[in-house]
Amino acid sequence: MLFEPGDLVQLKPNTGLYEMIESGSNVGIVVSPAILMYIHASMEGDRREFWAYNVIFDGREYRNIPQEVLRGLKNEDEENIK
Repeated sequence: MLFEPGDLVQLKPNTGLYEMIESGSNVGIVVSPAILMYIHASMEGDRREFWAYNVIFDGREYRNIPQEVLRGLKNEDEENIK
């Protein structure tokens, strides 16, 4: 899981969801823990998990936004502390 509730995220501009957000704002806040959507297991035994989050963009909640289309926004001060 990449994000936690309260994290700021931005939609990656090369995704189809970018045009679907009505407000035009692509910065949102994660409001749910990670949701496991499905697991893909290959014949070779590899296993890949696909996660999603509920995110609020401009006051409206969008449900089950795939982790693959989100980019985290970190406060530079937070990174300097670690």
